[in-house]
Amino acid sequence: MSDQQTKIDAEKFAYHFMDTINRPEIDTENMQDAAKEALAAYLTAYYLIQKFNHLENDFFVEDHKKPVSNYQRILSELNKY
Repeated sequence: MSDQQTKIDAEKFAYHFMDTINRPEIDTENMQDAAKEALAAYLTAYYLIQKFNHLENDFFVEDHKKPVSNYQRILSELNKY
């Protein structure tokens, strides 16, 4: 089932996220601050997607020791399509 799971490329997502941020013209005095903001945006998006991918993988792992709720079964079935 892992081949049918959603997997988001963290690097591509982070780059595209940075493109959506409204950035005014940068002068040389504010360049370091602008770079810090861009880096914070990139890293936030990158690690958020890594966390999503990890949680999504863990959510659908079949562990017969843990009871599976109806909600999890429904999501598991929907994930097949």
